[in-house]
Amino acid sequence: MDEASRDTEESSSKLRLLCVEDSPADAELEAASLERAGYDVRMERVDCEADLKTALDSRDYDVIFLDHGLPGWDSRVALRIALEAAPQTPVVCVAGTIGEETAVEMLKLGASDYVLKHRTARLPAAVRGVLERAESRRAQDEVETALRASEERYRRIVETAAEGIMTIGSDLTITYYNQRLAEMLGYGVVDLLGRSVRGILMSEDGAFIEEEIARQRRGEAISFQRRLRCADGSGLWASVASRPELDGDGQVAGSLAMISDISDQKAAEERLKQALVGTVAAMGSLVESRDPYTAGHERRSAALVVAIAGELGLDDDALAALDLTARMHDIGQIAVPAEILTRPGPLSPAEFSLIKLHPQVAFDILAPIDFGYPTAEIILQHHERLDGSGYPNGLKGDEIRLEARVLAVADVVEAMSSHRPYRPALGIEAALDEVRTNAGRLYDPDVAAACERVFAAGFTFPD
Repeated sequence: MDEASRDTEESSSKLRLLCVEDSPADAELEAASLERAGYDVRMERVDCEADLKTALDSRDYDVIFLDHGLPGWDSRVALRIALEAAPQTPVVCVAGTIGEETAVEMLKLGASDYVLKHRTARLPAAVRGVLERAESRRAQDEVETALRASEERYRRIVETAAEGIMTIGSDLTITYYNQRLAEMLGYGVVDLLGRSVRGILMSEDGAFIEEEIARQRRGEAISFQRRLRCADGSGLWASVASRPELDGDGQVAGSLAMISDISDQKAAEERLKQALVGTVAAMGSLVESRDPYTAGHERRSAALVVAIAGELGLDDDALAALDLTARMHDIGQIAVPAEILTRPGPLSPAEFSLIKLHPQVAFDILAPIDFGYPTAEIILQHHERLDGSGYPNGLKGDEIRLEARVLAVADVVEAMSSHRPYRPALGIEAALDEVRTNAGRLYDPDVAAACERVFAAGFTFPD
């Protein structure tokens, strides 16, 4: 989803906008940019200190745009007035030109963001960002206010919370947790007190957790989704948001964590993933049913894609996404007549032109689907070649995604090593010689080398 589409989808409510701007035309352009993104803008413009104070005293706004180049009026003064009168309202500096030092200064003084006037297309994203951060700050402020209340009120709020709550000392020992967290993890109300927080984290997340702990010790707020270790040793998917607690000297004295059980969400995601995998398998079967000679090609190519990508060091999420992508990379052949796909003789130029359409057809089919990965783009590019001789767009070099370069090599190796109606199987050695000989010209040399290594290590295609 592009930025404009995302803004349109997420901006359904009215936006109360105050423009501190001497130019009515500029203010209208800024409002129009937001309206094009789907915001229902209610704008008021002021251009002097008195009008700004009156506007802030008489009504509330969702966001304030502040022209940095106000004639005869220091924008720093305007920013101070806005922050004093409406401390919860984010201020976005909008400037014709602004140096890096000035931009940093305005941000330090309390501005939430800045946008150049010739880049008003960035305004919707900036507004969405500052509103999200403002909402996050308001939520954090509410928690801090509750914690500063009396001990009884604090405990009443914490113990009745729908989320798990935990406090952690500077030495990483658990100093408090509420009943909800005890229920979530299956512990008694005092079982975890005095124990290290590492004890409720899964061992496979060790490196990740140490990095997050180091960030928090530096005074950063952190959030992540990971499995927590329950009392019976099982894992529970949880969303964790933690912020440091500072002592009187501003040093990190511990942290407060909010923990939500997201097991149902993860289970739903897994069901959706399995449904997607099933749909992909059905798509592959549909294509293969029209061309029995390439039955299993996508499945075998996927196995080699995953092996090569793993050799190149791609992470587990990327490997899973590439496996799914490779299993449907020839879905576009559904638009090619079956008699062309299965013809034992040579194809005419016109017939081969039809074959060359299949990456674009696949892209058109898959692009509307959110796979959480650039699946459609990878498939679109898997017949591109480094020297620009590929199709459909004649891309060159780094214009081609790495994942598509991996799929290109796996596709060629599997196809050459398998039987086709117009020739017998050429074998693995001939296929590897093809990518070795043309590495750097047609195929990515690192991918080609990784392919040779996985075969040298014993890789074989699945039956």
